[in-house]
Amino acid sequence: MRELEERGVSSPQIPFYPPKPPFITPDPLLPPPNPLSSPQIPFNSPQTPFPRPKSPFTPQQCPAVTARPRWAPCPSRAPLYSVHVLRVGYNRPNPDGSCLADGSVTLLLGGPLTVLVDTGGPWLRPLLPGLLAAHGTAPRDVTHVVVTHGHSDHAGNLNAFPEATLLVGFDLSRGRGLYLPHGLARGAPLQLTPGTCAWSPTPGHTRAHVSLVVEGTSAGTVAVAGDAFEHGEDEGEWEALSEEPDVQRKSREELAAVADVIVPGHGEPFRVVRGVGAERAAGGGGGGGGGGQVEV
Repeated sequence: MRELEERGVSSPQIPFYPPKPPFITPDPLLPPPNPLSSPQIPFNSPQTPFPRPKSPFTPQQCPAVTARPRWAPCPSRAPLYSVHVLRVGYNRPNPDGSCLADGSVTLLLGGPLTVLVDTGGPWLRPLLPGLLAAHGTAPRDVTHVVVTHGHSDHAGNLNAFPEATLLVGFDLSRGRGLYLPHGLARGAPLQLTPGTCAWSPTPGHTRAHVSLVVEGTSAGTVAVAGDAFEHGEDEGEWEALSEEPDVQRKSREELAAVADVIVPGHGEPFRVVRGVGAERAAGGGGGGGGGGQVEV
């Protein structure tokens, strides 16, 4: 090099190609990446202070979980989210044929997003801030609200979270009524946190019913299933409440195939036992509960 310079010949220019950022599937629920930030830091994790090790898995390499999955979560290296049932749902029949019911309310914490699954009925509104505060969370801290379906005992407090991204059944919106495209109605899951947390279509109880599948928690894979499961001992009951029982049965089978724990719409969380069926988690799985908080 020095010899070339002494002879008046400029040094050859070696082209510099900056490293390409890791492949990230665009997510309509998350802000676009900051082009000035390090390409090694995923844009959906703004609080990550240092580059994370690159996962050896890509969306194309994720192994199938069942013979016909609607989702195939990628393995994660360490627990990301914790799942907290703020209020266990219940359904208590009365002699006159009426029933007293409310849906389970579940909170996801620990990841880049704070997600509330179902909001209970409007009668729960005075208690909701206190339920969140017990886990150090205020309504303004909730980034995403998932309403598994549009019944009043699950969707009654949406207006308590005006700044959150909302998924109500298959309707996805943010801000002042900006509705976003997705593939849930075509059977495609929607990744909330890629490789860890996905909204999955689980039709049957209603046609536009979704469940939240969270992988890598301390309890394994948790499915917050809304009324795809009424409670842990609902065989012989759920069909009467279903719009499409055959479709719902398939959704239930698919959830049970991937989940270690299921949070039903009207009962305690229960653990799935492969090859045996479903067994109630500690605390019971029936539909007559309500009240206390449960950490999954």
